[in-house]
Amino acid sequence: MAQELVATFDGPLDSFSINLNLQNASSSDIREIGVSARTAKFPILFDTFGAFSGPATLVGTDGVDTEVVTARFANFSPDKTVKFSGMDPDFQGDVSSGVRVGDFIGTRLLVLFSDGTTGFGEFQPTNDGKLRAVATK
Repeated sequence: MAQELVATFDGPLDSFSINLNLQNASSSDIREIGVSARTAKFPILFDTFGAFSGPATLVGTDGVDTEVVTARFANFSPDKTVKFSGMDPDFQGDVSSGVRVGDFIGTRLLVLFSDGTTGFGEFQPTNDGKLRAVATK
């Protein structure tokens, strides 16, 4: 099994509903993930990381009101999927306009596996109108 985390922002790309799915497609537990919107087309700030759901335990998050957010997990084991729903990002310097799913193109993903190795990926559009990043070590 490849050591990877598959992350998907549900579409369509013009949607203002920002939801992030994280699938552990590796043979190791995932300890932490990071999402950096510094590399998006326009700088995006995360007001909140949204509501968490899934079989893993969310230990904590950091980075609210910044361009980079991190989430720490316990028991995020192989073949499990978790979700952050209702994320509320804004463009830096313009909190009145909404961010769409497609505005996250180019955003980077980092994963820290329980064995201490890391993986990196970048969000790109898929043929079915979503954004997907695969962080492989």
